[in-house]
Amino acid sequence: MESEPEESHSSESEGSLISEQEEGSYSSESEGSHSSESEGNDGYYSSHDSGANQSVRGDDDEDDGDEEISSRKDGISELSDSILIRILSFLPMKYVVATSILSKRWQFLWTMVPNLVFRFRRRDEHFVNSIDKTLVLHQNSQIKKFLIDFTYQSQFQSSVNVWIRHATRKNVEELHLQFRVGQHIRSSPMDYAHALPQFLYANSSIVKLSLWFCNIKPTWVISWPSLKTLSIGSVELCDDLIEEILSGCPALESLELHHCFGINSLNITSASLKKLVINRYWDSSHSHHRSVLKISAPNVQSLGILGNMYTKECRVKNVPSLFDASLNFELAMQEGNPKDHYKLYHKVVMKLLKSVNHVKALTVGTWCIQVLSIFEGKDLSSLLSNLKCLILDTHLNKWDLPGIANLLQSSTHLETFVINMISPCSQQISVEVGFSFTDLHNFDEEKYWSSREGVLANSLINLKTVKIIGVIWNQPGIELVFGLVKFLLKNARMLEKVEICAKRDSQSRSRWSSLNSAQSLLSFPRASPNAVVLFS
Repeated sequence: MESEPEESHSSESEGSLISEQEEGSYSSESEGSHSSESEGNDGYYSSHDSGANQSVRGDDDEDDGDEEISSRKDGISELSDSILIRILSFLPMKYVVATSILSKRWQFLWTMVPNLVFRFRRRDEHFVNSIDKTLVLHQNSQIKKFLIDFTYQSQFQSSVNVWIRHATRKNVEELHLQFRVGQHIRSSPMDYAHALPQFLYANSSIVKLSLWFCNIKPTWVISWPSLKTLSIGSVELCDDLIEEILSGCPALESLELHHCFGINSLNITSASLKKLVINRYWDSSHSHHRSVLKISAPNVQSLGILGNMYTKECRVKNVPSLFDASLNFELAMQEGNPKDHYKLYHKVVMKLLKSVNHVKALTVGTWCIQVLSIFEGKDLSSLLSNLKCLILDTHLNKWDLPGIANLLQSSTHLETFVINMISPCSQQISVEVGFSFTDLHNFDEEKYWSSREGVLANSLINLKTVKIIGVIWNQPGIELVFGLVKFLLKNARMLEKVEICAKRDSQSRSRWSSLNSAQSLLSFPRASPNAVVLFS
């Protein structure tokens, strides 16, 4: 079973779940996803670590090293225990425990940390004992965050439940059960998922909850009165279960569904829920037939439809409170005529744009941009006239240009325009056998923007800020960035700032190239006397 790096939308087999080879991930940030809790911990705490042995020493042990260390004056030693514990709470557990060998003062300091984060990227038969021993030695009366991330197997069921019970008895505020699927599991993966213990469904202390590769089957009413952020990943759901969860979370503000399946309707009436993210849809039946997910959320202010939705079409209605939306997804129809696929894709994208046309901020990914490229100039007109900020998550290639022009032409009150070339981008639209972009468009990308000046000039009258993130100066296609910036400088009469942000690891390797490029950009003519070009 293939891995699912949540921060990217790389190609993969249908129906895959998070695999044991995943090295970190949605992405993300999206809080509550695997990526949002990574914190750089790629190790583990073993019961054979010297830190574990030192942590149970008696006071009679020799401490000659203590005198040598304590005799040195350093800033760390002068800090109070509370500050040191605070610092330790940001470190991976294996490093936290290892501090016990520093001196007598540090010997048990680690046992007071409020955050317990366990990540196991390698198979290790001792990890259950490692966690057990850590929990026995842990002395803090409250756990703020408890995170477990490892490849789950059914023999760990009872141990995991004991850990969860320990955390809930210490009034845990953030509980993250981020399990991954064993590579050996090829079919019916939910038969091997962790069954949540029934006592967890009634909890008043949890504020943030992440459940990955878990079976959610409450036998009684769900009661999570303090829960504000809920992230569910690689889980089988149904419409009734979602309704039951929402009913039991009166304070819920953010709901993220990653790689889930089984739902056909999200009717969210909660007055508190302000953020909704649908990130990928897993087709458990491997069906190639088109299906629909209906979304109604009158109080939601932020909506994200992300990743590979396979054949699941999202239809959004009744979202009057929506302020920002992200359409960074792709569909993958398998049956029928390729030309019919493109027509369907265009219909889906247009329906979504019309459903969110009142938003002030909109993010659009590569796949949607290229769908708009195929049907350039059709139906958009001034559809996005309320839009103030447009963000495009794309690596910027030739076949993006008509779609970008289409979006700019529709956004007549646009003030901020951003191209994010390092964001996790959706896939490019697939080139079907016997049919591709060139059947509809064949243009010279170097002259494209000059051909659009008369059409787009009036759409740029309110544009003030342009930002392009992740530029690599010596990469193929940099001329597309130049062409777009040159066009905007020449035609945006109210423009105040153009900021070019180079990708961090590319700056030193292409210094001369970047200097030459900067000089070229600074020489472009400007319609606005106040426009400045900045580089970072």
